[in-house]
Amino acid sequence: MKRTLLAILFLLLSLPMMAQIDTHHFLRQGYDDLNKGNFKSAINAFNTVIQVKPDMLEPYYFRGFCKFRLDDYQGAYADFQRVVELNPYFADGYRLRGVIKSLQQDYQDALEDFAKVIEIDPNNINLYSSRGYTYILMKNYEMAIADFDRALIIDKEFVPAYFDRGYAKMNIKDFDGAIEDFTQGIKLNSYKPGGYAQRALAYCEKGDYSQAIADMDHAIELDPQATEYYFNRAIIRYKSNNLNGAMDDYNKVLELNPDNALTYYNRAILNTEIGKTREAVDDYSKVIELNPHNILPYFNRGVVKFEAGDYKGAIGDWSKAIEIFPDFAKAYQARSSARYQIGDYAGAKKDENIAKQKIDEYMQRTAGDSLMADFADTSYNFRKVIEFDSDFYRANMDDGEVQNRRVVIDLKPIILLTAKMPEDDHLISVYLPSLEQLNSKSPTGFGLAFADHQADLSVDTVRSLLNLTEQAKLQSTFDRSLYFHQGMLNSVVHNYNQSIKSYTSAISIDPKFDLAYLNRAATRFLMIEYMNSLDDIAPVVSLNGDNSNSLRTEVKREVQTDYSEVIEDLNVAIELNPQLGIAYYDRGNVKCMSRDFAGAIDDYTRSLEAGPELPQAYYNRGLTLIYLKDKEKGCYDISKAGEMGIEDAYAVLRKYCK
Repeated sequence: MKRTLLAILFLLLSLPMMAQIDTHHFLRQGYDDLNKGNFKSAINAFNTVIQVKPDMLEPYYFRGFCKFRLDDYQGAYADFQRVVELNPYFADGYRLRGVIKSLQQDYQDALEDFAKVIEIDPNNINLYSSRGYTYILMKNYEMAIADFDRALIIDKEFVPAYFDRGYAKMNIKDFDGAIEDFTQGIKLNSYKPGGYAQRALAYCEKGDYSQAIADMDHAIELDPQATEYYFNRAIIRYKSNNLNGAMDDYNKVLELNPDNALTYYNRAILNTEIGKTREAVDDYSKVIELNPHNILPYFNRGVVKFEAGDYKGAIGDWSKAIEIFPDFAKAYQARSSARYQIGDYAGAKKDENIAKQKIDEYMQRTAGDSLMADFADTSYNFRKVIEFDSDFYRANMDDGEVQNRRVVIDLKPIILLTAKMPEDDHLISVYLPSLEQLNSKSPTGFGLAFADHQADLSVDTVRSLLNLTEQAKLQSTFDRSLYFHQGMLNSVVHNYNQSIKSYTSAISIDPKFDLAYLNRAATRFLMIEYMNSLDDIAPVVSLNGDNSNSLRTEVKREVQTDYSEVIEDLNVAIELNPQLGIAYYDRGNVKCMSRDFAGAIDDYTRSLEAGPELPQAYYNRGLTLIYLKDKEKGCYDISKAGEMGIEDAYAVLRKYCK
């Protein structure tokens, strides 16, 4: 990949079309950021080039690669699609588009793209590596090995082919062949920790645990922040009966990645084995918190409670498992045992009969339903250590793979006018004649700007500025801008009632003051949120922590929040100025909080049509669409939000859009 990027960069820097210094500068900046792993910064640079030269191939190619590294497959696909439209003979555009298709499990189309690459460039070594990996995803390991063989014929020192071929050989149980490939790859690149980690797993499969641990130790030494290495070493230690060592490694994973459900699950099993019942229950509870629709932690927690004599607690957990998966025969059988223990003989007998019925039903079905086989098999052991899951990442991300950062997936805030602070880099640039007029008569010395946060002003500063506006009012009682600034300043220090009064005074002076209606609506909304947070009754709308693609709405007490005055103010602002896109955006947020999701989507759309093109509008509309189970459109919006600079978008893409 690196050689391809360098070749393209050399080509593009030599082209006459690159004579303009700005284009050259931003391409170089973007490419440098890409090489450093600063993908978000690189995307910003390539965006600038695309704005200037929308028909230039290179920025789309590099931006697509950045999006790919950020797990934004939909965005990457769009960029590589643009690449092949601009140049139908550019082989690597088809190759990378094929890679994206394979990751989206569109294998046939991916193979067609790879075939196109062969037509254009039959000796493209990266093609055989990419197609080989696609065959691995298809579980066609023999074809994968054949492609890696071809890559190594072209270049016998092509390290990725050795590692990937070794992985393919592991999957056909050729562990000696896999170890040989991993060893050759390590000889060519002894500083790549993944090679040692893969060879460790091959040694583990052969039962050579001491060599496996030595290799995993080396991988950890090279990359001490890679959580999957600690996790896999825990598995190896567990298999070699080093339970204390396994526990240490699970603890290290959770220190680096406190939301790794699989590690809590495995640690719960280990805690059960060593007799730490309370700790096991706590770990299963954490798994449930992170994955509330997975039946296994409920079932296993029920087992632990049953063995500890908490029969009612066990019944509750097994009932939840049955609620999630009504054909779970073993859960009925387990609950039957618990009901016998508490003297509920009728309930126990009923569960026993249902379990038998579920097993009989399965026996009459086709033998290919392996899921039903496991859950209907009352002898199946669900309390076994799970060996690997994809939810692992390095813990020390800077500007690189930001999709792996821990974020709260929630709506982006409402937008309002606030004091324009010179050090604030997150202001929203909007040209409005009414805003220009306000800023031309600022009584505070601060201009006003749109932002999704309040200005960072101290209480003493706000008090001084309010005194200034009071003195100015002695000279001009009917100046609407004085009251507007007083409303803004009071809002900054959470003096919401006085803020609303000030905006109301500004509106009484000028009933067509659209920005006063906008900010009064925002202040009313913020006051509701603030009061709800004090009472701990706030309705929270966000995506669930699991992969159920649903928004979470929590109301700790049955309180119906009244946003009617907020909506009324925003309606008037929009009526006075239909091109005030921010008012549509804010109204979309309020509708979303009111669970009018269809109305919210409509308002986010109207906000984008009216302008400015807010990344927050794409982000919030994307979350809402995902909630409504329109993942394709929702993930497109989230991708667009990420492209426009919202880092949290990549965490959403990674979790919900893969």
